[in-house]
Amino acid sequence: MKKYILTYHCLLQASVEDVFGFHTDTHNLSLITPRSTQVSIVSMDTPLREGSRVVLDIKRFGFTTRWDMQIAVFSAPNTIVDAMNKGPFAFFRHERQFIKVEDKLTRMEETIVFSPPLSWLRGILFWFLKKDMDAMFAYRHRATQAYFVSKGQG
Repeated sequence: MKKYILTYHCLLQASVEDVFGFHTDTHNLSLITPRSTQVSIVSMDTPLREGSRVVLDIKRFGFTTRWDMQIAVFSAPNTIVDAMNKGPFAFFRHERQFIKVEDKLTRMEETIVFSPPLSWLRGILFWFLKKDMDAMFAYRHRATQAYFVSKGQG
């Protein structure tokens, strides 16, 4: 199965601990989700830790898909990795790394490894999915940066 890798990064004016905490608080999911996407938490093992299961319904382009995810790595305050058990992709893994640059400056690096569904359409689907993910992660990073600026973290 062919897998594609996309990487995104940004600087956040907050401590590594605050950024990690932000990304483990499910209340913040709506703050970093584009308006064109609706995300509902169906179920979630709490507190989040390695092995926790998270089930989401994601509505996009008029279709709702169920994402059954598992936290594969949970290493505070530097790493969160979730992997899809069942969902719309043949394979999907999302890794977040939080790297201390200074006391109140964190570099967030996100890596998406995925294989689109429908193997015979993967090449074409990749370009559509890449464009969509590029826009989504740009939004997520702007929204996360704005959150920490508004909280006076910077």
